[in-house]
Order: sequence, then structure tokens, then C-alpha cells
Amino acid sequence: MRRMFFALIIGALGLFFTGCLDDDNDTTPVQYFELGMTKVGDADQMQVVTDSELTLEFATFPENYEFEADTRVMVKYSVNERGEEGDSYDYLVDVYSIQDVVLKEIIELNEENRDTIGTDQLSINDVWVSGGFLNIDFSFYGTDEVHYFNLVKDPLEQPDSPNEVNLQIRHDARGDDALSRYRGLMSFYLESLQVEGEDSLNLKFPNQGFYAAPFSEIEVDYKYGTTE
Repeated sequence: MRRMFFALIIGALGLFFTGCLDDDNDTTPVQYFELGMTKVGDADQMQVVTDSELTLEFATFPENYEFEADTRVMVKYSVNERGEEGDSYDYLVDVYSIQDVVLKEIIELNEENRDTIGTDQLSINDVWVSGGFLNIDFSFYGTDEVHYFNLVKDPLEQPDSPNEVNLQIRHDARGDDALSRYRGLMSFYLESLQVEGEDSLNLKFPNQGFYAAPFSEIEVDYKYGTTE
């Protein structure tokens, strides 16, 4: 059964430890989870720029990971050493795991695509903005088919306020049987939503939880060019 076939499927997201890193006298290294984007350093080093604006350079990493620049990833690591003045990184790190996270553009609905994007059930666990991306943690049911997920903006269902945007995550189960529960994480580019003359947007989602109250909403603020 293909259990790792779309988005980033994980049993539990755990905690996202972000912000400043402090030295720890414990012999067991403190481990951190962070989202970020891969990059190649000036001397071809493998690096990740995290959503908390830290540059991590790999001292060690899983041998089976195929590094590619400009990829959205979730990385689990511990600090090997702190970078010094003149270094191209903030921390040299030992990477325990690194997984690609699907990164997509938001789709604007029109007459041609409106009826082609799935409407199967899913549950939103959390929505947040970090690193200039919108991140959605969600759950769904399936068996062994590849499912498709998209974030859509319907121009026919937008509020009058210029700094508010209605969005919806859409799920196409492709006829798969709803036997097992899975969890996924995806990120989306936000630049296409920016409005000239505004510096922030309030993003609204219908609460698509399996047991969500009808007509309830999830809201998240998006401030242009800031890291949340």
C-alpha cells in the first residue's frame, strides 16, 4: 500500500520548534522541526533557509535524500555548531530527517476549471503563514490511490473588503475507498493574492472539519514580506 504518495503524509506533525536556538549542556542534542527552502551555498554547500530566517548548513544528512535547490522541506535536526562571523550559515546542523513538502500556486476558478477540481471531504487541522507561504495541515480518508489537493480562490465568492480573501482547499479522492485516515501538509505561494495599496490580507477558509460546526470559518493573517 502506498502510504507516502502525496503532500507530506505524517502520522503526527509534532511540535515546530522555531526562533532562537540556545546551547544545552545535556549530552542528548536538542532536536528541532522546521519548514524551509533548500538552497546551494556559495561553495556548493547544502543549506536550508528556514521560515524563521535561519540558514542551516548540513554537516550530516540521510544518505537516501536527493538534495535539490529551491525545494520546500520539513527538516528535523540538531545543532552541531554555531556559525561565526563571515560564515554563510547561522548553524551547522546534523539532519536526522528531511522530507519534501508539496508547494503549489493558488488556482483561481473560472468557467473552464470550476467543475474539474474535486470536492471530496477533508478536515483542516491547522492553517498558518510562515516564510511567506501559506501552510495547511489536513486529514482525509483513503486507501491506495493518489489523491489531488488544490487551494482555490473563487472570484464569484469574494467579500467587498479589498483586504479579505475567501479561499478553499479542494480534494479529489479519484474514487478511492475511504478506509484509512491520513494526514498531509502542503504549502502555497501567496504572492498572487497581494493587493496594490494594501500591506496585509485576512485569509478566510470554510471550516472543513469532519465534525465542524456548519458555516464556521478559519482565519489567518498574511502580512506581505514578513515572517510569522
